[in-house]
Amino acid sequence: FQSRRSWIEDTFCKRACGKFIPKGLSFASLPLTPRCCCGRLVGEHTLLETGPSMSSWPGPGTGQQEEWSVECHTQTSATDAYGTIDFQDSAGRNCHAKYVRVAVDAKAEALLQLMRSEWQMERPKLLLTVHGGTENFPLPLKVRQAFSKGLITAAQSTGAWILTDGINTGVSRYVGEAVKTYGTHDLRKRNAVGFTPWGVIDNHSDLIGRDVLRPYQPLGNPLSKRVCLNGLHSHFLLVDDGTLGKHGCQLGLRRKLERHIQLQKIHPRFNQGVPVVCVVVEGGPDIVSMVLEYVSSVPPVPVFVFEGSGRAADLLAFLHKQTAIDRCTKASPGEQLSTALAWDRADIAKKHILVYGQHWQVGSLEQAMLDALVMDRVGFVKLLIDNGMTMNRFLTVSRLEELYNTQQGPTDNFLHILVEDVKQTHIPKGYRVSLIDVGQVIEYLIGGAYRSTYTRKHFRAHYNLLYAHCKSGRDSSGPLNKKRRADCTLHPHQSPNSSPSRPPFFRTAQPYKRKVCERYGTSQNKSQSSELGDSPLFVYNFNDLFVWAVLQRRQQMALFLWQHGEEAMARATVACKLYRAMAYEFRQSNMDDTTGEQLKTYSMDFGQLAVDVLDRTFRQNERMAMKLLTSEMEAWSHFTCLQMAVSSRLRPFVSHSCTQMLLTDLWTGRLNMRKNSWFKIILSILMPPAILLLEFKSQAEMSHVPQSQEALQFGWDTGRPEADAEKGSAWWESCSAPEADTITPVTTQCFFWTTRLYDFYTAPVVKFWFHTMSYLVFLMLFSYTVLVKMEDRPSTQEWLVIAYIISTAVEKTREVFMSVPRKPSQKLKVWFGEYWNVTDFLAIVLFLVGLGLRWDSGSYRTAGRITYCLDIIFWYVRVLDLLAVNQHAGAYLTMITKMTSNMFYIVVMMAIVLLSFGVSRKAILSPDEALSWSLLRDVVNQPYWMMFGEVYAGEIDTCAGDTPCVPGAFLTPFLQAVYLFFQYIIMVNILIAFFNNVYFDMKSISNKLWKYNRYRYIMTYQEKPWLPPPLIILSHMTLCVTAIYQKHRGLSEQDTDSCGLKLYLGQEELKRLHEFEERCLVSYFHEKNQDVLCSQINRVRATAERAEEMGVVMREVSDRVHFIQDTLQVLDSQLGQLQDLSALAVDTLTLLSASDSLQQEEARLGHCRPITPSRHHVPHSWTLPHGGGGSVDIMPCHTPRAYRSTPPSLLWGHTSSRSQRLSLEWHTGAWGGGDHGGQGAAGLQSVRVDQLGLLCQLQVLVTISIMISLAFVKNVAMLVEMDCFCFGCIQKHASASLIPIFPVVAWSLAAGEEVSVYTLEEVEAAGPESSISYWSTKGLSAMLQPLSSEGCLDGGLRRAMLVLCTWAERDVLRVGCVYVVKAIQPDVVCTWQRVFHSDTTLQLCLREIQQQRAAQKLMHVFNQVKPENMPHSPRFLDMSLLHWHSDGQWLTIERNMTGDFRKYNNNTGEEIAPCCGMEEMLLAFSHWTYQYSCRELLVLDLQGVGSELTDPSVIRAEDKRYSDDMVFGPSNLGDAAIHSFVNKHTCNSCCENLGLSGERKEPFRPGLLTCVCHLYVVTREVRWPEIKPRTSNEDRTG
Repeated sequence: FQSRRSWIEDTFCKRACGKFIPKGLSFASLPLTPRCCCGRLVGEHTLLETGPSMSSWPGPGTGQQEEWSVECHTQTSATDAYGTIDFQDSAGRNCHAKYVRVAVDAKAEALLQLMRSEWQMERPKLLLTVHGGTENFPLPLKVRQAFSKGLITAAQSTGAWILTDGINTGVSRYVGEAVKTYGTHDLRKRNAVGFTPWGVIDNHSDLIGRDVLRPYQPLGNPLSKRVCLNGLHSHFLLVDDGTLGKHGCQLGLRRKLERHIQLQKIHPRFNQGVPVVCVVVEGGPDIVSMVLEYVSSVPPVPVFVFEGSGRAADLLAFLHKQTAIDRCTKASPGEQLSTALAWDRADIAKKHILVYGQHWQVGSLEQAMLDALVMDRVGFVKLLIDNGMTMNRFLTVSRLEELYNTQQGPTDNFLHILVEDVKQTHIPKGYRVSLIDVGQVIEYLIGGAYRSTYTRKHFRAHYNLLYAHCKSGRDSSGPLNKKRRADCTLHPHQSPNSSPSRPPFFRTAQPYKRKVCERYGTSQNKSQSSELGDSPLFVYNFNDLFVWAVLQRRQQMALFLWQHGEEAMARATVACKLYRAMAYEFRQSNMDDTTGEQLKTYSMDFGQLAVDVLDRTFRQNERMAMKLLTSEMEAWSHFTCLQMAVSSRLRPFVSHSCTQMLLTDLWTGRLNMRKNSWFKIILSILMPPAILLLEFKSQAEMSHVPQSQEALQFGWDTGRPEADAEKGSAWWESCSAPEADTITPVTTQCFFWTTRLYDFYTAPVVKFWFHTMSYLVFLMLFSYTVLVKMEDRPSTQEWLVIAYIISTAVEKTREVFMSVPRKPSQKLKVWFGEYWNVTDFLAIVLFLVGLGLRWDSGSYRTAGRITYCLDIIFWYVRVLDLLAVNQHAGAYLTMITKMTSNMFYIVVMMAIVLLSFGVSRKAILSPDEALSWSLLRDVVNQPYWMMFGEVYAGEIDTCAGDTPCVPGAFLTPFLQAVYLFFQYIIMVNILIAFFNNVYFDMKSISNKLWKYNRYRYIMTYQEKPWLPPPLIILSHMTLCVTAIYQKHRGLSEQDTDSCGLKLYLGQEELKRLHEFEERCLVSYFHEKNQDVLCSQINRVRATAERAEEMGVVMREVSDRVHFIQDTLQVLDSQLGQLQDLSALAVDTLTLLSASDSLQQEEARLGHCRPITPSRHHVPHSWTLPHGGGGSVDIMPCHTPRAYRSTPPSLLWGHTSSRSQRLSLEWHTGAWGGGDHGGQGAAGLQSVRVDQLGLLCQLQVLVTISIMISLAFVKNVAMLVEMDCFCFGCIQKHASASLIPIFPVVAWSLAAGEEVSVYTLEEVEAAGPESSISYWSTKGLSAMLQPLSSEGCLDGGLRRAMLVLCTWAERDVLRVGCVYVVKAIQPDVVCTWQRVFHSDTTLQLCLREIQQQRAAQKLMHVFNQVKPENMPHSPRFLDMSLLHWHSDGQWLTIERNMTGDFRKYNNNTGEEIAPCCGMEEMLLAFSHWTYQYSCRELLVLDLQGVGSELTDPSVIRAEDKRYSDDMVFGPSNLGDAAIHSFVNKHTCNSCCENLGLSGERKEPFRPGLLTCVCHLYVVTREVRWPEIKPRTSNEDRTG
């Protein structure tokens, strides 16, 4: 720990400014509190030099100021900030990150060592350096999802490091959100590294400390120019250049570290460097220069640009599209494959590397296969095999040994430990394990008679010959060159003496040269090579690799290799055995218990695979499945699959129906008996002629049953090999007796009878009963011998017993020598591994000892008789083994065995308690006892019987009577009481409870255990001679004669060893058997994959993925639909503008014409007589009021009338000149007229003067509007053609629009009134169903252009007006959309002023908004609980608070609804007659709110367009009218409205579906609804805003 701290402090430094150099070039430009060029004040310089005073600073016109630099004006010191950051931004997430403060000139080597050694970060296989904007910027949803998911997927799949700026703004923030959304714990812990300038971190002083845990709050001050660290990064390098508040100092160090990492190896086995990829998202001008640096470097760094993210990224994407030239230099296919291997991205290799047309260098694919095996890349091994790489051409001795000696994978060197256990010696460090060592380890783990291929003679000869060649090559020519190394790489199918006809090597493997054999000139070596050249080195390549994967504990690789090759079921049992033995060795070596349990799990996995394959084959073909169980496996030491399963203790496999059917056929032999078999067999044994009356199985029925060597010798040809099998045919010829030329009918009949007799007596079940009957007779004779008086000479009965036991001893000796292991020690080990063999050995030895003693005439005879008496116990206990054959008795014997083996520790504890009491009791009661054997007996005698209830009551008080009392005798009763309590009550009951537990545990699996043990019983009697002792000696003589005859015939030892209870198949039949197993294996995996694909989890996952894809498509379609709708609205607005402008032009022309006519008439009449005023008709669009006095009052032309669709530009010029902006004073549209007489002339003159300007303005506006409308018509036509949407209502909207909408694109500047919008936000309080609402304290600015000043939208409580949003801050309103602004009626405000004395309008608006929010929440809950047969999902519009700056009014604003506006009920409870399901559901919603809120709330006054509703009335009985305690708006009528609704509401079908029918008049029952009424509580917790209207300047800068 101390060395770690000292290393960091000695290696890394910090920088601090040491000289104050003020900013600015002149004294006049210096502020009152000058700052240094480093960004600090004078007092913030801790290392400040004694410099000049303020008066000595250079003034105007003085010399050049000194330029500040990091190298010259900062000083270094040991870093004082490193440790761990504890981010405090979330209570539900524990985010810790390592950090260190380093100088800007730190060494990249030291940084990498820090990250690898101190921070324990894994070796990077890819470096993703993310650059972009440092300020917050909006990222489109599609680009954001693609960036987040793509970045994390690339990092996770390749093991990449992600480098960012580490701040909580800009692109680094998006990286953190990506890690949070898509990242895993490993990624967050190891791979996200932030390079952040120390001087720009907010509250960086909190991080100062040496090796500390510092809490950090990443929520900074929004007014501060500093930034916060992002809490989702795992490591931070805080770069210090001595400045404060300056960005960019980290870029140089970051680029230096990237170059250094690029030079590191991507994997220890490869020479390629770590790839670096630059990712660009948004960004400014500096990003362009940085990208240029990346692509210009050597080697160039690829740059990944996210188009659509904005600014520099979009510019780079555009330039790339315009000048896209592939100038990158691609790596070779081998290097690409190595990189993909390091990333473990088999999908990339399959799609881009291992494709048709690639040119591969010699040896690259073989090296890739070796690397894939060493690195445990299962996907690549599969990919290389699929692309033509064959294991029989790839695998060599040197490569297999390299795989066994690799350092990848587990680091506990367990294989070396096993080699030490096998060799019984310590192996030095760095010892290279040979294949012979591996073979010995395999034999050690499997045990029994198994012999590995690597330890056999022919393999040892090849192996020694190979490495003798390599050694001589080294001795003669020094280091091996390529040619010598190729010679040492012996191919699996090739021997040193192989001929050119052998299968050639793969083109990248170096074949053996013919002159290898020429090096060995001696005839002995040549003969040895020629003798061994016919047998290949590796015949079963997948088996060798499979065993390697198992011994290396690479489960996934082992599972993959298990699927390839033949004998899948056998290999599964071998793996089960190896894993089980390895787990046992782990436990015995006191190593990691977790690894031992893991190995046990691996064993169970392969055991289950073996059972599954057996079950699949059994369902396909029963006989073929049985053949798979007993066919000889040459690759696995000539074992059978059943033998390996029994050796593995794979009980489910042995107890399978297929195995049990085979064992039944083996047990009965050719006898075909179903009922009373034991009676028929005993009768046939006692009366041999009855054998001819028994029924036997045919040869076809026994084709799947293996036969013993005796059966084959006798002539039973069930398992006879095919004619094309060399070994089988040779063996058959050697074992078969020569047939006679002619066969007579008498001979045939005799042969038939002989065969029947032989089939009967060689059946295991007959042998069992024959031997059992003989054994029972033996026990009777032995009992007679020990019960009667023993004479000087043995009686006839004793001689028979002696003959029986001696012949049994001979039989046991035969069993030992006839066992499969070759070494005598192994034979004895295997034989003594059976429990009953041990008891038989003790019984025989004890009898022979007694037999030797009984020949003496003295006292030894008595000792011999006593030995007989003790020996008969073993022979009687041996009867239990005979009972084990029975299914019921065998289960109980298994329980007894389990209880006896597991009670050892309890018995030891009971013995300790017994001795503790017995010794103390004897010592107290017999203080003068002399040393004798009876002393030990007295210690344990009485305490032992006390356990069974004998308390010796008369001896408890030793002082009673005349017996003298020994000192301390009073303690013995107390000691006895304590002893009986512990021993009799506690220990005995624990033992009983233990037995009870074992009983119930064994009872559940007793049947399976009996089936498993049944194999041993059957094999025992299958291999026994059919004659019982003592007649068994005749069978032994027959076996000796047979062995002598076979040796005389020259039958090889290997062939004789191969004989046994196995099914010998010819090549063709064996091929068909393997094909059958392969088909079953394929169908098994197909069914398993189908089950996985059809599982519920995968279906849910697939559905979620499809739903996500459909959601993206639907969002795209929705965006297009909204865009087209907006475009149609703009088109509709333009058509309305054209209509209004045309009407305005006609009215203006009519006015001008009338004015000219009136002037001419007035001039003409002025010369004649006074003018009489007359009345003129004017167009309908203008109002020309007539006044008295004979003059006409004409409206001034410079104040045009505000038409419904008058363009805002027309009103903007006139209203702005006089500072008369349109506000919510609700203009009536009538402007003031002039006076009569002289005023009329002036007005006429004004009209004449402004005619030309007005006409020009009208012409320009009409032209612009027509051009804009035509452009929008063209755009809509293109959209309709592109998206195949048909909008037939365009003409309808254009002609029937009452309130046209203005297009945003027609405005070059944001026109309208400036407003502030306040929204009501929510946060979760205690859970997802409860929340607290609060108002935003700062409003967001927007510009609204009024569209209408008529009162067509007014109501009883509110006035409304349509406005158009021309600009909005942070999208608080949607630009170009039409909204409805509502104000409280003046009379309502006056009424409530007596309650709310100040800000009456604000208070009423707040309650109106809260009222609509409460209705929104109720509607949200209603949509969740309503039945599925109610398809509509209505909703209330969002309402916000609005402050109009021009007149300071408080208003409400919501989105405008277009369509048929309907009202369904009012706030007095009156409702319409529903005519559709939508209307019935809305009326039922009011009823539902009353029941759901526990009869406290009632939502009425439902109105709106379709499923969009607005302006509801939430009735609450407790609200007091005209009280400041009111929660909702002034439309609440209280109890009267509720009472009216209860009386007037008529329940409909929706009420019945909701379970509300008939409940509105009944008292409320709490159990009626399970929903919790929390809405009222939520509304009571609304935090009223402390809103202060901002000034115009504040709004623009806020």
